[in-house]
Amino acid sequence: MRIRYEQEKDIISNVLTSLGANDEEARVSAEVLAEGDVRGFTSHGISRLSNMIRKIKSGKIKTNVAIKITEKLPAVALVDGNHGLGHPVALEAMKISIQKAKSYGISSVGIYNTSHFGIAGYYVEQAMKENLIGIVSCTTDPMVHPFGGGQRLFGTNPIAIGIPHKKHPILLDMATSTASAGKIGEFRKMGKEIPAGWGVDKNGNPTTIPKAALAGALSPFGGYKGSGLSFIIAILAGPLVNAEYGSRVKGDYEIDKYATKGDFMITINPEAFVSRKDLEKHIEHFIDELKSSPNALGSDEILYPGEREYRTRRNQLETGITLPDWIWDDVEATAKEFGLEKNLLLT
Repeated sequence: MRIRYEQEKDIISNVLTSLGANDEEARVSAEVLAEGDVRGFTSHGISRLSNMIRKIKSGKIKTNVAIKITEKLPAVALVDGNHGLGHPVALEAMKISIQKAKSYGISSVGIYNTSHFGIAGYYVEQAMKENLIGIVSCTTDPMVHPFGGGQRLFGTNPIAIGIPHKKHPILLDMATSTASAGKIGEFRKMGKEIPAGWGVDKNGNPTTIPKAALAGALSPFGGYKGSGLSFIIAILAGPLVNAEYGSRVKGDYEIDKYATKGDFMITINPEAFVSRKDLEKHIEHFIDELKSSPNALGSDEILYPGEREYRTRRNQLETGITLPDWIWDDVEATAKEFGLEKNLLLT
């Protein structure tokens, strides 16, 4: 089924305001979730809303909150999210980082006492819109085994890096697991097996059964490389920013627990190093080299980071966002619960 981008935002916003969120909290959360769906990341879109609803009702996600900001040095800040909705808390933190980067050339902001914030790339893009480089990472509940191990220890611990360019905005947004738990959950809902290398069962054996992988552990991408990167992110977005790490990260999914995850952001003003004109010229040349590289492995085209997602976004803004049936069922149930059936677009 399909739904229009603006309609999805309206549904999410109306649900959240009815649960006590202020207009800005609802607007930002709705936009981030809809941006996940419109780019094809349905595991990080409106499918997250039902869990958010339950956590707000249980009091473990707070609405209409005020964050607390600690600044020990001019280019650094630490944000206490007060257990609010992760999306507006993260956006406010990025705004702080952007202003500091404009003043000092580079800045960093950490966040704790916050909940899941959707796609990391959304916050990186806020820096890109200001002609700044953005780097965003976070921790999640443990669901990934370390290289050589068979039990959960790391979160999917994503990292996003964005480099502004007027013609070719570059945006890398990836988990440090081979696939996200949400993606494996989608395979389970569709009754499909997952590719080999995505996860192991509870005994540490490789599996292609989604249910077994979700009960066991997801696998890090690239073996020791993804495992090592995930370990580093666990520290940067964990104890460095007053948040938990490894098996201590809880509450993204448990309804009766506050989330103990953390977020870590770096924002860089490129003009502290090189002129914007020169940087764009070199990026343009580099992309030309990339595109002219001989294709291999049956690929029709070589893409730079973010290119596929931007194309998907353009297409789905025109045609509507395609949602899997199992997500659509949740959307219909939520719309009915909150009296928003007329907001749905069936096509």
